[in-house]
Formats: sequence, C-alpha cells, structure tokens
Amino acid sequence: MSSNLSLKLTAFEGPLDLLMHLIERDKIDIYDIPIVSITEQYIAYLRSMSEFDMEVASEFLVMAATLLQIKSRMLLPKEELAEGEEEEADPRQQLVEMLVEYRRIKRAAVELTLLKHDADRFWQRPPMFANYVERTIAQYSPQDLLLALASMTNNEGRPAAYIEPQAFSVQEKMTEILHKLQSSPQGFILSDLLQSGQRGETVAAFLGVLELLKMSMITISQAQAFAPIYIFAKQGDTHESR
Repeated sequence: MSSNLSLKLTAFEGPLDLLMHLIERDKIDIYDIPIVSITEQYIAYLRSMSEFDMEVASEFLVMAATLLQIKSRMLLPKEELAEGEEEEADPRQQLVEMLVEYRRIKRAAVELTLLKHDADRFWQRPPMFANYVERTIAQYSPQDLLLALASMTNNEGRPAAYIEPQAFSVQEKMTEILHKLQSSPQGFILSDLLQSGQRGETVAAFLGVLELLKMSMITISQAQAFAPIYIFAKQGDTHESR
C-alpha cells in the first residue's frame, strides 16, 4: 500500500476518526473526556488488528503515544500552587480542540456531499449570449442622422441604393386565403401559396398565414416532420373578407 494514501483501519480514517467513534459510542462529553478509559479502548482496538502496515499506521501509533502522555499527566498528583501562580492548563485541552475541529469538518463534509448529490440532479445550460461582445453605441442627434443621410449619395447626386416599394399587401393575401378556403372547404397545401416565384409575394402570403393563425381564423395540420402542411378553415368561422 502506498504511504500517500489515506489509512483505513476497518471503517476508520485516521486516529481522530477512531477517537470520535469511541466518544460517540459511549456518549462521552467531548469537553470532559475520561482519558484513562479512552486510552485503554484506543490501544485495545489497535491490538485487535491482526496485521497492518506500520508505515501507514504511524499516525495511529503517534496518537496512542499522545494519549498515554496525557493519561500519565492526568494521573500525576497536582502540586500545590503558590499565591499568584496560575493553575496548569488541562492536559486534554489540545486534544479536545482537535476533536471539536475534526467533528466540525466531518459535519461540513456531510453537508457538502448532500449538496453535491442535489446539484447532480440539475443541468445548467450555458448563457445565451456567452459569445457576444458588449459594445457601447454612440448617441447621435437628429442633425447628425440627417447629415449621414445626405452623405449617402454618389458624386452624380443619385442615391447609392434603392428600396423597392411593397408590391404585395399582407391584408390582400389574408383575404385571398379566406376566399380560397371558402371554395375549398377540405383545405389546401401551404406550398400552393408559395409558388408565385416572386419573393415579395411569397413573404406576404406567409405573413398572411401567420396573421390568420394569430387571429384564430384558420388551423394548420402536418402528419409528421417534413410532411406537407395543410391549411383549413376554423370550424364555426364565417371567414368574412377584411
């Protein structure tokens, strides 16, 4: 066994774990440890081990020596104190502080284990805009915008670009769809509206379908993914032209 691994004697990890087990088993007050009894139980446990690696068990043996030292100091008669002299500190004080700190860490480890167990049941997606770069947009006055618009002309005084007027009305397409449904109560395929060949008309027709869906005047249906999409008149509507 490698010496850099945590030592485990049966169910105990380290000498403090064994001491804490003995204290909790006998329901001993951690601040008033009967050092004689605990030392005897501790050494008896080490002797019960049929075999163990002396190198990795050194911490257990060091603790045994510490307990024997505290035990011997506790058994020595106390000297009478001269006036003004302070009473000698309890030999168990350092051991008590070590056990209290060990118990606190053990309880914290249990809490962290429970928190990790709860956290493992959740999944957190990455931020939606993690790869976006935040930029500060300068503020411009209306006069600046007008100057920028005036500069968007070439040397001949003609605009650099043209915006074509909308040739097809979404409202007209909505009326056309409702009329088509009146003549075809069984419905029709959405792709029939998108075969005009003109991009503007296709866009207007698609927006008209979305608007009628929003107004709950039509319904659509698709048997499965990538199957044709059918448009139907919603039952109970009169489909009056708007």
